[in-house]
Amino acid sequence: MARLTILFLTFSELGQAALSLAVAHEFLIRSYDVHIGSFAPLERAVSQLNARAAFLASVTNSATFHPITGIPMTEAYTWFQTSTHSFQLHGVGFRAALRTYKHIFPSLGTPWDGPQYMTIYQDCFKLIQTLQPAIVVLDPIFLQAVEACRMLKQRYIALTPNTFKELAPQPKLANLWKYPSMCSGYPFPLPWYLILPNTYLALRMSLTIMNNPRARELETYRNAHGLAGPIPSPGLHQFNTKDKTLALLPARRETEFPCFFPDSFVLCGPILRPCATIAEEDPELASWLERRPTVLVNLGSIVMYTNDDLRELMEGFRILLDKRPDIQILWKIMKGSGTVAENTTLPDDLRIVIAEGRVRVESWLAGEPICILRSGHVQCMVHHGGSNSYHEAIRAGVPQVILPVWLDTYDFALRAEWLGIGVWGSRKTAPAVNGPELGQALIRVLASAQSAAIQDKAKSIACQLGPKEGRVIACEKIISLLTESE
Repeated sequence: MARLTILFLTFSELGQAALSLAVAHEFLIRSYDVHIGSFAPLERAVSQLNARAAFLASVTNSATFHPITGIPMTEAYTWFQTSTHSFQLHGVGFRAALRTYKHIFPSLGTPWDGPQYMTIYQDCFKLIQTLQPAIVVLDPIFLQAVEACRMLKQRYIALTPNTFKELAPQPKLANLWKYPSMCSGYPFPLPWYLILPNTYLALRMSLTIMNNPRARELETYRNAHGLAGPIPSPGLHQFNTKDKTLALLPARRETEFPCFFPDSFVLCGPILRPCATIAEEDPELASWLERRPTVLVNLGSIVMYTNDDLRELMEGFRILLDKRPDIQILWKIMKGSGTVAENTTLPDDLRIVIAEGRVRVESWLAGEPICILRSGHVQCMVHHGGSNSYHEAIRAGVPQVILPVWLDTYDFALRAEWLGIGVWGSRKTAPAVNGPELGQALIRVLASAQSAAIQDKAKSIACQLGPKEGRVIACEKIISLLTESE
């Protein structure tokens, strides 16, 4: 019997692609014919996926990578190209949110111009047409992939790191008065005096998206080149149970604000790439972790931190180290391609604590951060508020200190505080970091009267998720859809 073909269509940025890579692993070990279509930068990650499947599960088959012509998403963003690559992308509050909607959202929704968009669409179309997959698993904001599936009447399922706030309107217009509008940084639940400005922000955001001149230009170009109708929306109406188009999310009710999830949303829990134990992945690092309780610092690979940023971060860490002499810090600092610029000089006080052995700087982390988090030695994770980092810490039962810098990263900081599993470590200065504020956030999580409750709550939520991994739940849901259609 021929193996069923599964095609993943995703962006090359790991913040979006990590979920596809995780679920693809599960299909590989079940002997499906796995194909991944994306932009060129993801090819290396697909090679790593194949190597890891062979290492962890002795898999002999491998996923096939198909390069998609065109500029990757973040390279196409005009707002990203002109940013400072530091903490200064956008702040929070009413005025900052309005500025973000005006200057960032138009290109956020439509980063490519008409010819670029159509080139990517045609590659997706040809790939589906050639492979004739049993199902396509795609990122719902990869609109060219959505359009190609619809044009070919190809069955697909959405796999997204996004949350209900980005995808699903809530009953009784709760998006307006109950949940903080994106980029606002308003607290949850909203106090009464912020309901009116929050409602205004939510409406302005919607109007900005609907009246986006870039989107109108793209729609006109699409229509002239064979794609009728409006540009697809990644919102709720795309996912409906009538034609069995579903959306797989890394969320669970235990990890979210109280909200409504439509039946078309499958709550898988954290969807993470697999790994061995840290002792198998990196015995030397495992031995280092065993020395002391550890704080893992992993601030992502998109935003660039300046020398001043590093000094503020180090000042915050120094406050913690003075309060907790038994603590050590594992800090991922990539030069050139992420975290800091190539010519960045590490602060003197950071060099001192590195020499003392209390801080360890790595340009990469063995395996996946989750294998370090699950070592039993990590007591806190400091990160930028990305969905994957948030859910990695959730799965491992590790408290979080979040330093958000843009868009939905502020929402994840609010989630952590609402759930009682972490602290927004830059509330007063975001998107910048202030050393004393960060230090107090770390002390609150690790050296205060609240610390035990935060640790216990993080572990409790992790236990509630159960033993089955989110990537397994997602894979099995897709397989059940395929079985139903036979």
